[in-house]
Amino acid sequence: MESSSTSSNTTGGGVEIQGRTCRCGSKVRMFTSRTQQNPGRRFLRCPGVCGQRCDFFEWVDQYGCDHGAAIVPGLIVRLNQLEGQYRMVETEINRLETENRRLLESFVNLQAANNALLYKFKLVLICVISCLLAFVCFM
Repeated sequence: MESSSTSSNTTGGGVEIQGRTCRCGSKVRMFTSRTQQNPGRRFLRCPGVCGQRCDFFEWVDQYGCDHGAAIVPGLIVRLNQLEGQYRMVETEINRLETENRRLLESFVNLQAANNALLYKFKLVLICVISCLLAFVCFM
């Protein structure tokens, strides 16, 4: 087992590995390193219980080839950019959904007001027609 600093950048909360536990009894999780020294290398680590974790650490992958070491950092940069863009799009979608709900509520309110005005207009029209008929009949 190789040992290395576990303060490296990793992806998310890792993936739980079935049937594996660390020294403190927690289920081991697999992470992917995003450091310059070990780009893209997967490793196992204690996920911690109640915010604390033991010192369990184990590399899953053997160190890759030079070609991989040259390519992976650029891929990680691109992945970080895409994740940032995804968060921006997600924020915009949430904003638009909120605006859509607000506009729909306004539309429903305007439609109700329009129906009320249409009803009043019909009443006034009936009154005007009744008055005209009465005027014509009594002439």
